[in-house]
Amino acid sequence: MIGQQIIQLHEVDSTNNYAAKLLSEGKLAHGTVILAEHQTAGRGQRGRSWQSVGSKQFTGTFFLKTDFLSVDHLCYLNMSIALSVRGMVQSFTRKKVSIKWPNDIFIENHKIAGILIETNWKNGRVEGAIVGIGVNISPVQSVGYATSLEELSGKAPDVLTILDVLNENLTEFYQHIQRSDFEYLKSTYESFLWKKDEDITLEERQNPIPFQGIIRGVDQIGNLLVEKDGVITVYHNQELNFEANYGKVKM
Repeated sequence: MIGQQIIQLHEVDSTNNYAAKLLSEGKLAHGTVILAEHQTAGRGQRGRSWQSVGSKQFTGTFFLKTDFLSVDHLCYLNMSIALSVRGMVQSFTRKKVSIKWPNDIFIENHKIAGILIETNWKNGRVEGAIVGIGVNISPVQSVGYATSLEELSGKAPDVLTILDVLNENLTEFYQHIQRSDFEYLKSTYESFLWKKDEDITLEERQNPIPFQGIIRGVDQIGNLLVEKDGVITVYHNQELNFEANYGKVKM
């Protein structure tokens, strides 16, 4: 089961960096999770930096062996992890929990969790994945459109409670990857896509002019399918800006 071996740290620059160092030394086994109370140089999508705030956030990194996974199926690793984190958050609330493509976790228009996946390649296959997961446990004032588990449920779960649910979910969805249940993963992932089948405002990062589009799903390699003026356009990761749809900044 994923998460049986736990490394707990008081402070580290980044749990993903720490995991990468252990992996390079041959000291990181499949399913190991690294937890830190404080991260001083955590990283998110598009190279964004952020600092964790002790018990206010869950910050952990998992190492998963994925040498059975081809490059064409890499997107299903992302789907399985996003579904695992989404399911964990859902266990603490009755509100709908969604996946903002490709792997942010949202409640309505507010972000509650993020994922950063860094892969190691060998002979055209993904030998392993370092999976960083950050979850807001209590309110984080520095992120305007964020929400937290405490705000949803009225109480702040402890880190190990969150970890137990994550371990169970990650183990379940990892087994779906091993069994090549790709259609199941894709259809389940699409069923939880944030703003799917809604008319929303989007921007292309290379051409930041707002336009109206409708998210219709993802293709077989995880690219986003957006309908614009009746035509489906395929977008790769980081090509779209969704910020016009985010919740209001909290004061």
